Formats: sequence, C-alpha cells, structure tokens
Amino acid sequence: MSAIAGIVRFDGQALDRNVLQRMSNILAPYGRDAQGTWHGAGAGLVSTLLRTKPEDQHDRQPVALGDCQVVFAGRLDNRDELIAQLALDERLSRQMADSELMAQACQRWDTLALERVEGSYALACWQPQRRRLWLARDVMGEQPLFWHRQSGFLAFASWPKALFCVPGVPRSVDEQSVLEQLALLPMAGCSYKDIHRVNPGELMLVEGDKVSTHIHRRLGSGPQVRFKRDEDYVEALHEHLQRAVSACLRSSGPVASHLSSGFDSSTVTAYAARQLAHRGERLTAYTAAPREGFAGPVPRDRHGDESKVAAQLAGRFDNIDHVILRSSGQSPLESLEQEIDELDQSPVNPCNTLWMRAIERDAQARGCKVMLTGQMGNMSISYDGYPYMASLWRKGRWLQWWHELCAYQRTHPQWRRRGLVLRTVGASMPGWLWQQIAIRRGEFGGELDQYTAVNLQQLSAGWLQQRAEAKGWDLSYRPWHDGRAMRLAVLGRIDTGSVLASANLRGLEMRDPTCDRRLVEFCLGVPDSQFLRDGQPRWLLRRLMADVLPEEILEGRGKGYQFADWYEGLSADRERLREQLQQLRQHRRAAQLLDLPALEALLENWPEEGWNNMATIQRYRLKLLRGVAMGSFIRYAEPDNR
Repeated sequence: MSAIAGIVRFDGQALDRNVLQRMSNILAPYGRDAQGTWHGAGAGLVSTLLRTKPEDQHDRQPVALGDCQVVFAGRLDNRDELIAQLALDERLSRQMADSELMAQACQRWDTLALERVEGSYALACWQPQRRRLWLARDVMGEQPLFWHRQSGFLAFASWPKALFCVPGVPRSVDEQSVLEQLALLPMAGCSYKDIHRVNPGELMLVEGDKVSTHIHRRLGSGPQVRFKRDEDYVEALHEHLQRAVSACLRSSGPVASHLSSGFDSSTVTAYAARQLAHRGERLTAYTAAPREGFAGPVPRDRHGDESKVAAQLAGRFDNIDHVILRSSGQSPLESLEQEIDELDQSPVNPCNTLWMRAIERDAQARGCKVMLTGQMGNMSISYDGYPYMASLWRKGRWLQWWHELCAYQRTHPQWRRRGLVLRTVGASMPGWLWQQIAIRRGEFGGELDQYTAVNLQQLSAGWLQQRAEAKGWDLSYRPWHDGRAMRLAVLGRIDTGSVLASANLRGLEMRDPTCDRRLVEFCLGVPDSQFLRDGQPRWLLRRLMADVLPEEILEGRGKGYQFADWYEGLSADRERLREQLQQLRQHRRAAQLLDLPALEALLENWPEEGWNNMATIQRYRLKLLRGVAMGSFIRYAEPDNR
C-alpha cells in the first residue's frame, strides 16, 4: 500500500525539489518501506510504499513508461485479465508490481484504462508531452486523494497534511464542511478550506488552466440478475464472495480479520479461513469486547459482549487463532489528538477508534500485513431486503404484501403490525405527510440541537434542508420502497478512504471483500425477494451460510453494541473533558462553530445511570463526544486561531 503526492506547475516557474522532499517526509509513516520521487520540467511526483503484497518487492515508484509518469496507491484485483489484455509476457508479468501494471494500462488505453481495472486504488498520471495530469479513485473509494489548485500550480496528495508543505496552500477549516459534519450530513468534501477531494469513481483532468471532472465508473450500472431457481442466486453469491475474498488474501505476510457476532465479519472470516486452510496458512481473527465482568446496560435489542458468539464461529475452523481484546477502561479522549493527526480529520465515531487501533497494534506485533473487514456488508451481502414489503404495496400486490408483513411480524415480535403497515404504506406517501406521522409517533429524527454540537446561531433558517437539497440528499425520513435506490444512496454518501488507509501507520492494509465492486453490483442486481422471504431478512446470505455460521448468528435478532462500556472510561475522565472544553472556549473558531454552553451543561449534569437510553446516548456519545472531537480537530487545523 502506498501514499502518493505531486505538484504540477503551469506558470513556467521552476519546481522546488525541497517541497517534494517535505511531502515525502510527511507521507513516509504511511509507507514506511520505501520512498521515491521524480521531478521533471515543472512537475514532480512522490510515492511512499508499505509492502503488503508479494509483488511489492518489485515496486519502484514513480513509474516512468513512455509518456506516462505514474504514482499508484492501492491494489489491482484483476491482474490476470489485464496481463492478457495487454499481451504481456505471463512469466515476467507475474512479478510485476501493481503500480507498473497500472502504468502499462495507462500507456495503452490512457484514461479508458479506468474502465478495465478492478480493485482499490488512487492514482495520478502525468503526461509531460501533453502537459496533462489526471487523478482518479476507484468507484468504492477505498483509497483517499485530495488536491489544491491555484493560478500557477496544482498539488495533490493522499492526505491534506502533505499539501500544506507547498508554499501558498492555506491551512484553515472549511466552516460549511464542519457544520455539515456536526449536523451528521455525509462528508462530501474536505474539512480544510480550499482543499478538495477526488470523489469515488471520479476522474479529474488538468490541462493548463482547464480542470474538468468526469465519472469514469458509476456504481449501479450493472445488469439486473434474474435466475430461474432460488438456488442459483445462492451459488452465484458464493462464486462472487469466493473471488472477492481470494483477491483480498494476496498478502506478503499473515492475514487477520475482524470478527464480531454479525453476519458480515463472520462470513468474511469463514471464507478467508477456508481459503487459507487450502494454502496451509492460519488466520488471526479479532473480537473487541468490554472489560471482564461488564454487565452494564446496553440499548434494547443489542448485546454488549460479542466474544462468546464469535468464539463459536472461530471454533469451527482449525486454522483460526481467535484473539479477544477487552477494554482496559480507556477513555475515548485519551488518543483523540493522535487519531485526528492520523486521519487528518475529525473521527466520526471516537469510541470505535479505541478498539480498532488496539486490534491493529496487536496484529502489527504478530507480523500481520492484511486486515479483513466486512464494513460494507449491510449494503451488499447482508442487505436485509426490508423495502421489499413497501414495494409490494406500491405495485398493488397486496396479498403478497400482507403475507410478507405478517410473516415478518411473527419473526420480529418486537414490531407491532400497525407499525409495519404504516412504514410499508408510508414509503408511498409524500415526504411531508410521512414526516408529520413520524413526528406524532415519536419516530422523527428530532431537532438538530438534540444530537449534534452545532452552534445554531451559525445557521440560517432551513439551512439543513438547503444544504441537503443542494447536494441531492433526501432528508424527508420517509421509508424506502426501492431497495436498490436506497443502497445506492447510502453507498454514495460513504467515503471510507482515510479511515481504511490510516491503518498503514501500523504496517497494515485494510481490505473489505464486501466492498468489491463486482460483488456489490451483483447484489444490487438481485431482486429484493431474494433478500427478504417469509419474514426472514438477509434470506440470501442465511441460505448460503446455513451450514457454516452458528445458530446464534443465523437466528440472532439483536446487533452487537460496539464498545459497550464506553461511558465508564468517559465518566472517569471528566476532568480531562472539562479541560478540553475550556481550551475550546479560548479558541475563536471552535467557540464560533460549536454550541459550547450546551456541551458544558451536559458535563455538569452527568447521569449516574440510564446509559442504555437512546436519548442519553444521543446527547453524550453523539453530541458531546463528536462535538469535542470536532473542536479538537479545529484546534489542530488552526492552532493559532485565538
């Protein structure tokens, strides 16, 4: 895995090579094994490499090939196809690094190469003769890439912090982006002013003063999947999963995985263990759990300790080493500043970073190179199919709708039939009408100040709706009747690049087979009736894994509650919390954007119980913790703003 950066000058001025070296130094921790630079007339490229694949021993970036200078961060999953299409010598190309193979594709097909490659990547291609630069990311956005442009130059980097090495690049927060994140809107750009993000699936072309962006691959463009037999869907899903997991197992060292009590990580772990067993290799599976003896309250339909169920899955495979890492009473505030520096942004969930980093450190100590996850499974392999009932109503297939609704209520007795009827019928209502019904039933999302730390004085009337409409986000809170459209909307709002790539700092590459583009396209093309049948959500995956996953997972109704004892560490760390709020008071920009009086009131009215209450969770895990985290980022981004 790599981090990349570069500068292209269009004003005829000479390039300062010291700037390239500073960028390389900043990015070196993300690619500890090798660093390389290239400079030519008015342009320079930087690459830092973390060797995680066997072919990485041959990686020599930047790659010069014909009229292409390429830097590449990521992984190619269809190497054999590309080698055949490029008519390369098979024996020699087997040892070719992914970066060189990508450069071969760029030279042969120019930007059309992006339509042929599969995998997780961010790349830059500089073509000196044409004086043209193009930047791109894969459609799932698993590698980050940012850029800044002024009249005389354009600079890009995997992390914004490297851009600040370039003279003239400002370092200040983008107020609108910060407010959007505080309002829990999807992150659509960068938290720094005038730093822009290359979006997933986007190609950016820079030719002199002209900058244009194009979508080189759009998610959801795959065909509908229709088979005659139900069993055919199961077999097809198996084939896609087998291939996706296999691509993620190409590693130069031991492989590890996240293992919770959920469908996705359990499925990925099971598939990986079987494939590694055939190679005579072992898998280290990690489960995060609360402290020993924890019996504190957790939200309804959640379970706080996933280790026992995860152990049942691990016990079914002789080559799984199951490691349970328990909470040590840490406060989410302890590593907050380090996390902000690593991510170059405010963490979305400060609680989860504690157990994630603990897992990464242990895996690093064991020499692991790859960590498997299943973060996108809810939108692909384990999609629950819930909108299917609403679609039946909308299409006038009322007998089948009633059958599915009653079956769902039998398998989910916590749902009242009246509520299910309202939600399935509500998907066909105008948004304003459903919103009124939801408010009366107490199901609406609530006012902004109830769950976020945003300073409402900074917002005009209707700001939230205006920002959402400007970016095409639907905030009507109406249930969905089109499961495919719902999943595309969710996937379009997610950008996990920085979170995944931050594991490079611990010598690991994070890989998510459930995020494989071809697998996701297959799942998007499968009819909802395969995901929900006779009241059984995730019906497709349940059938596939019926003889693999323990009954506790297959029949489990509740979800795991990650870092269930989070409030214990935070409660014991209130003095640090008080100090941080005082520091935010003294920072002009933080005090301007955050509702600090509200956060201070939460601190002074600390609850002694009720930590499983959703209102308490909203106020303290969402509003207080995320607010303090954003304030800490603002101070990090503008240390002298007082």
